[in-house]
Amino acid sequence: MKKLFWMGALISMALVVFTGTGIAGTSALDEILKAKTIKVSTDANYAPQSFLNDKGELEGFDISVAKEVAKRLGVEVKFITPDWDLITAGKWGKRWDISIGSMTPTAERKKALLFTIPYYSSPAQFAIHKANTAIKTLADLKGKRIGIASETTNERYLQKDLTIEGMKIVYQDWKAGELKTYPTDANHIEDLSLGDGLRLDAIFTSKQTIAEAIRSGCGKGCPIKMLGEAPYFEPLSFALDKSRPNSQPLVDKLNEIIKSMYDDGTLVKLSEKFYHTNLIPKL
Repeated sequence: MKKLFWMGALISMALVVFTGTGIAGTSALDEILKAKTIKVSTDANYAPQSFLNDKGELEGFDISVAKEVAKRLGVEVKFITPDWDLITAGKWGKRWDISIGSMTPTAERKKALLFTIPYYSSPAQFAIHKANTAIKTLADLKGKRIGIASETTNERYLQKDLTIEGMKIVYQDWKAGELKTYPTDANHIEDLSLGDGLRLDAIFTSKQTIAEAIRSGCGKGCPIKMLGEAPYFEPLSFALDKSRPNSQPLVDKLNEIIKSMYDDGTLVKLSEKFYHTNLIPKL
């Protein structure tokens, strides 16, 4: 009986090891190709990168990029819209495969995420209410209430704790009076538009986000204006969950697709369509 027991135990252990090896040996890319669907996380309220159009459908630069990536992979695309802090935290549990959401590959995020090569770049930008006449330069923002989206590079910049590999960050020589964080950029843009100094004195986000808000009127008028030059530019990449085994083949394939979109002009075309300017750096 003991011999039979130990033989059974050994066989069970071998099956576990074999099965585990089989699972571990399957790459994230293979799983996506087998499922014939790539699940992409993005933001549903981040125009012009991603937003819901009048038909209730997702549209925008990141959405179009994601659809093109899926097309070149030969799979369908399914969009997931989790909170930003859940995306940057990693450990997604395969709830989505990649993030195509204009993310900067910071040193902190690289602890939990893998990144592709950049697919475009973004200038950071301050803005104030149109009625404001006292704030004329960035230095005038000292001691002011500034709205930012939480867990973003812009928040890190104002906290003077931003690290982007290969880039020297030059901080402002002043400190905000209060940094008010919001779930998305759309929320602080709305608060600023309510009135000069009513809830905020200024906001800090990407230049293209502010330009789109001004162009579209923030829904019901958007009395804001840009302030000063971009204090820094950030490269933006696709992100993948570092805790997911065998993800490097997917990173390599995505880099290959991004390069092909550089080469054939697709990224420039989409940038000019949604941002009305070329935000695509040269490789």
